[in-house]
Amino acid sequence: MLVVSVLSNAAVFLAAFVTMEFVAMLTHRHVMHRYGWCLHYDHHNTTGRRLQKNDLFALFFAALSFVLIFFGLRNGWSLMASAGFGVALYGVGYFTFHDIMYHGRVRRLKFKPRSRYLRRILNAHRVHHATVTKKGALSFHFLWAPKKYNPENQKEIDAQLAEIRSMQLMLKRQEREGEAAESAAGSGSGGARGRGEG
Repeated sequence: MLVVSVLSNAAVFLAAFVTMEFVAMLTHRHVMHRYGWCLHYDHHNTTGRRLQKNDLFALFFAALSFVLIFFGLRNGWSLMASAGFGVALYGVGYFTFHDIMYHGRVRRLKFKPRSRYLRRILNAHRVHHATVTKKGALSFHFLWAPKKYNPENQKEIDAQLAEIRSMQLMLKRQEREGEAAESAAGSGSGGARGRGEG
């Protein structure tokens, strides 16, 4: 019975960790780059601030992990606690790779990826961060990436980066022009109303 309990808890722990990659990827693609762009924007357009609105997403998943662990341990629901620890382990991996290794948000800690796998996910994240608008982003995973981002494909990856950056400049210019047109239309209609009332 003890062996079954240990194995089932280990299975839930690992399943939660693996599942989190897909949950994070889907949240990244369908929430952060759509409805949640107002929070994710400052992550793609750095402000130099230590804290970002984007950190609220990490806090949400940390709270989820805490709730699973707390209520799992409190009520003796070991499988729930195991799931919470799996989510927590994913959070540690995310923080280590994404915040420390890629973005250098903890300045005293410097990691240079040596393994092919880490260099692959680093390349994938570089491609993702070439976008500064919510449109046109690629590679939404965090701790996994397709083999096409392997270091031996660096020339193709660099060419893709150049193409994305060029497209993003065009999108950014269109955004600014759209905002300027809206602003002009707003001030024009206000002015017309003012003249009509006078």
